[in-house]
Amino acid sequence: MGGKPLNVNVRTILYVHSSNEMYGADLILLQLVERLNREHFRPIIALPTDIPYQGLLREALHKRNIKTIHLNLAILRRKYFTMTGVILYAWRFIKSTFSIIQLIRSERVDIVHSNTIAVIPGALAAFLTHTAHIWHVHEIIVHPRFLWRLTSWLMPRLSTKVVTVSEQTREHIIAGNRQNAEKAVVLYNGIDLSRFMVNDGRGQKVRREWGIETSQTLVGMVGRISEWKGQDYFLQIAQLISKSYPSVRFAMVGGTFPGQEHLLADLKEKIMRFQLTDLVMLSDFRLDIPAVLDAYDIFVLPSTLPDPFPTVILEAMAAGKPIVANAHGGSVEMIEHQVTGLLVKPGQKDEMVSAIEYMINNPLERKEMGRRGRERMREKFSLDAFTTNWINLYDTITTG
Repeated sequence: MGGKPLNVNVRTILYVHSSNEMYGADLILLQLVERLNREHFRPIIALPTDIPYQGLLREALHKRNIKTIHLNLAILRRKYFTMTGVILYAWRFIKSTFSIIQLIRSERVDIVHSNTIAVIPGALAAFLTHTAHIWHVHEIIVHPRFLWRLTSWLMPRLSTKVVTVSEQTREHIIAGNRQNAEKAVVLYNGIDLSRFMVNDGRGQKVRREWGIETSQTLVGMVGRISEWKGQDYFLQIAQLISKSYPSVRFAMVGGTFPGQEHLLADLKEKIMRFQLTDLVMLSDFRLDIPAVLDAYDIFVLPSTLPDPFPTVILEAMAAGKPIVANAHGGSVEMIEHQVTGLLVKPGQKDEMVSAIEYMINNPLERKEMGRRGRERMREKFSLDAFTTNWINLYDTITTG
């Protein structure tokens, strides 16, 4: 049977999430709920079924005995940006809103936590049931502009508090609607530093798997393959660098979103056309990211649009790797330029090539940058601070 436990001090939090995988926002959600004290908090996770998933997040939640509920949630996706898509989205939106209302009532939910902008039904359901609502914003929406304006308008009206993952993200939603200034706060994500050990041998196993010699510099990125995460841009950079540094190797790790498998096919075709087959390792999504990052000598974040607060940068810092990234989004708050990495102007390929080549030519300096990055991650983006900040926010909201 549903229902809140007899202990009135236990607060039930319903998390409405937009995917069932193990990328950035999935990992952050998992880290948060598994660290909640069950004597004070009862987490319930609503996961979507609108597209095929591997179910990696659900599996991880089940192992931790955290309740999950599967709903055909209306998630904002590009496939709905057509006439028929709008009709389908509207139907799913109505159905999923009422499903969440039923959940709120049957489970006696104290707080609804919408994890990402893409899930609007939870916000409306909380509003209609007069339930406290937190909108956790992991995105910076640049295109389409109407969606940025719409979601920025909805946030302050349907939320008790709006939480953004970076100052850049907060500024972006305030630019979309000034009313967000009153409710929006920044809570930086954190990760478990103990998962990432420097030069513990795991990276060498990955390099052997890929046929990369210890003496060869390995430049890599990690991220879901998309039109803006920068895989195509990374290939162009690799092509330019390989002309002067033919022994350098490159790696891209990440899978595709269901329905976008053509992006992977395009990358494979470009690798062949650019004559990079022997220089670039293209790998699907992997669970052993700490080992992958340990294998890299230089980490690159080539996102062509602002990435609000890329978790993978925290992971690279935790792994003690120097970082080269485009200077937009959360990267500018995470990386100390010329201290823990190098920031370059977005879209300036020559600048990024020069930055990576500088790292290639200065192995001692890049090692020191990686060491300082790990210390910065420990001091500023610890998992303990992340968890404590969220618990304090929940306490503030429920105690008035």
